[in-house]
Amino acid sequence: MATQGSSGKIVVSLDALIAQLNDLKGYIGALQAQIDQLTSELAEIRSSEELISELKTKKPDEVLAPADRRGHVMIRALPKVKEAVVTHIGQDLYVEVPLEKAISILLEKEKDVRNLLSSLQKELAKATQYYQQLEAVVNTVLSQARKQGSSQEVQKA
Repeated sequence: MATQGSSGKIVVSLDALIAQLNDLKGYIGALQAQIDQLTSELAEIRSSEELISELKTKKPDEVLAPADRRGHVMIRALPKVKEAVVTHIGQDLYVEVPLEKAISILLEKEKDVRNLLSSLQKELAKATQYYQQLEAVVNTVLSQARKQGSSQEVQKA
């Protein structure tokens, strides 16, 4: 809780600063987790773009398809249709579209993810900078409190 002191200074309790520091640390962790998730999403989008490019140029008879999101298991697949793919268009909706349309959908997704990623990275930088400033204030206050405590002990002796 902040109060106005008699000299016009704002007085904030050390406990409040430390609580804010801890909250900020949690917020930074959440931002970092979102950034990591978006970075992973970007890699998956690029992987899909590469697959479509390969379908367009090489028209393979067989492709390796992951059985899970991480690609721990791959299966051999024989594409029945080589001119179109089933593409996620949002929520739980998928639609079969020509390769060119699928590429444009993926490029739009990639753009959206990059914009969100950029925004979160800027927010992370601001939050980290504020955390460092607040941490410096807390460390200064703690250092001053220690000095005052030891000088009072010397005066008593």
